[in-house]
Amino acid sequence: MILKKIMNTIGMTALIAVASSALFSSYSMAKSTPELDAALIQLMPGVTPSNIEETELSGIYEVSYGTTIFYFNKDASLMFRGDIIDVKKRINLTEQKRDLARGQLLNSIDESKMIVYPSKNEKAKVTVFTDIDCGYCQKLHNEMDDYNAAGITIRYMAYPRAGIGSPSYQKLVNVWCADSPNKAMSQAKNGTTLTEKTCNNPVADQYKLGQKLGLQGTPAMFLEDGTSMPGYMPAKRLADTIYNK
Repeated sequence: MILKKIMNTIGMTALIAVASSALFSSYSMAKSTPELDAALIQLMPGVTPSNIEETELSGIYEVSYGTTIFYFNKDASLMFRGDIIDVKKRINLTEQKRDLARGQLLNSIDESKMIVYPSKNEKAKVTVFTDIDCGYCQKLHNEMDDYNAAGITIRYMAYPRAGIGSPSYQKLVNVWCADSPNKAMSQAKNGTTLTEKTCNNPVADQYKLGQKLGLQGTPAMFLEDGTSMPGYMPAKRLADTIYNK
């Protein structure tokens, strides 16, 4: 009960609930302890971790709920959030795990629900959460030919920063419901007021997905392996980052 009160106080219970998903069910449970298992059941009844494994820090266990990661000692008397860094290799081991979870989640999304600008010589796909009223989103879109020429296919997902039901949300709905969403996206990003429409669309679901992924703003780009590339990045620099990764 003490752990649960602590988690409620810092808002982690809601975060776990959002991050946990059947989409992560392919993860396997690794090494744990009876004490840790019992504590987690009490802490989040009905929510199963996507992965538990002992870290390279002796006696410290990594507990993943999708993209949300916690660390516990073996009897769950201590808990912390943060990143474990391999100092010699200069690798963020925790971020690698987040990348894995993000990649699995994004790769589960049906591309037909995205607005895609394919490259004819595709070498990579980048998923971009976008907002019509975001200045850097507009800049990125107006350089679409540069991304495509660099072998990068851009796959748009909706993230109205002002939230569901806002004018920005409706603008994205208008785009997704248009007869030609690709054309409508270009028009909207260049200031054209589109006819207001309603249809069965994924805008709200994609906004919620962005929240699961911890988006702080737009544009928010993700590589195929789940690597987060927040903010605008010109085509050449993005291509260099992808191809030299």
